[in-house]
Amino acid sequence: MRDERLTSKWGPEDEIGAVNEITPAKVLEASQLIRTGKICRLAQVFEYGMPHDWFHGEFTYCTFRSHENSSKLFASKNKLGAMNLRLELADHTGTHIDGLNHTSIDGRLYNGFSAKEITGTFGTSKLGMEKTPPIFTRGVLIDVASLHKVERLEPGYVISAKEIESYLIERKMNIKRGDAVLIRTGWGQLWMVDNEKYVGSCPGIGLSAGQLLVDQGAAIVGVDTSNGEAAPCEDPKEMDAVHQLLIVKNGIRIIENLELEGLRKAGVAEFAFICSSLPIKGGAGSPISPIAAF
Repeated sequence: MRDERLTSKWGPEDEIGAVNEITPAKVLEASQLIRTGKICRLAQVFEYGMPHDWFHGEFTYCTFRSHENSSKLFASKNKLGAMNLRLELADHTGTHIDGLNHTSIDGRLYNGFSAKEITGTFGTSKLGMEKTPPIFTRGVLIDVASLHKVERLEPGYVISAKEIESYLIERKMNIKRGDAVLIRTGWGQLWMVDNEKYVGSCPGIGLSAGQLLVDQGAAIVGVDTSNGEAAPCEDPKEMDAVHQLLIVKNGIRIIENLELEGLRKAGVAEFAFICSSLPIKGGAGSPISPIAAF
């Protein structure tokens, strides 16, 4: 049975959450932000030995078919060769987006669905990644590291609502309903440089910042860390409380492990954010390669 206390404002059968705010008008508005035709990739490179959270497991891959061997298999007159790789990865590998079935509160998912009732061998029968539509919306970069004039924030640093508000006021920016809000901590500089530190205690948003993003109508919250929030949690007895606030209570998807250094160097704070996930039926997340166009 559904927990009525978690019923979505978009209706009891809704499975897409805050991306409901990304209307056709919102897409057209975002497209107007593309003025130079430049594009910045926001995904970290998928490669052997890249950082991974122990909960999700490591990324492994290898050459499966080589040009040399396949040319012998085909034995064609035109000497065709082909290759491919085999990959093993979790749906939360590398730069990825969390599904609305990823996090729960006492066994209850977004919109009050019971995790026990809808989970089977192949993920969940509701809220799976096949329900996540392609995302094309206005993107906003909140560079908290630059606000404090540091290369990166300290491990466990909790970003508050006041800091986000101060950043927006100083730069005469705002957050609009349906936006993708990307939070830069500078932590991405550690990717493939100090992986152990990268996946350890990290800076990130706290509950007050999370609530501000909810109130402002953000559809997506992205971070350049392995967690969508400060780790450890503000309350040492709690874990991933911001995940519960954003995903379970408000249907806001979180994107983790973003590469935001290129966007910072480009000096761009507002852009068209474009992202499409793998429609994995029942999946709880998906690797992605989002872009910023400006």
